[in-house]
Amino acid sequence: MSVKSVRKHITLAENEYQVIYDFALKNGFTFSELLRQSALNFIKKSENIDLLDYMNANLSAISQEEREELDALDIDFNDLNGVELRVEDVL
Repeated sequence: MSVKSVRKHITLAENEYQVIYDFALKNGFTFSELLRQSALNFIKKSENIDLLDYMNANLSAISQEEREELDALDIDFNDLNGVELRVEDVL
């Protein structure tokens, strides 16, 4: 079964093109194959990132004031008894 190919034009700085082209050539890829595989690998890696890694990469630490406010709530985060909320429950 053949897969239909799609042609797309992209814009790169000349030096970026040369770096990618040289790397592809040295490693036995065509320019297109290197871009395709790189993009698919990037997507796969991004989708596999776990929540903690995502939070560490994208969220800043809370302020001391926020930390004290949370501590004052005296929440037992080890207590897993509770009710699961649905989006509809919150909206």
